[in-house]
Amino acid sequence: MSTQTTTETKVEATIEKAAESKAVKKTRSALAGVKKGSAAAKRTANKIAAAPAKIFDSAVYGACYGVSYGTVFTALMVTKLLPSKGQAMKGFHDGARVARKDFKTQEAKQAITEKTVA
Repeated sequence: MSTQTTTETKVEATIEKAAESKAVKKTRSALAGVKKGSAAAKRTANKIAAAPAKIFDSAVYGACYGVSYGTVFTALMVTKLLPSKGQAMKGFHDGARVARKDFKTQEAKQAITEKTVA
């Protein structure tokens, strides 16, 4: 009887080990699945978070491009329609020259202000 009990105990222990082993494997598998899902969710969240910034950047670029193109193209077309040695062209050239000079002066003032504040 003792041999049979020992054999039964060994069989039960083997079955328990096999069951534990399967449970451990299932747990590891589930944990791996959770980790994989978590990583996928994080990647998707990063993509979604970046999408509004890309849309905003595209909108800003498009608006700036349109303003720049419209301004420069219109100015070039107007200067082509006017006589090259007329008063209107002289006014365009003088206005552009003074605007560049004033812009440089403004930049210099701003640089001085930034140095004194810092």
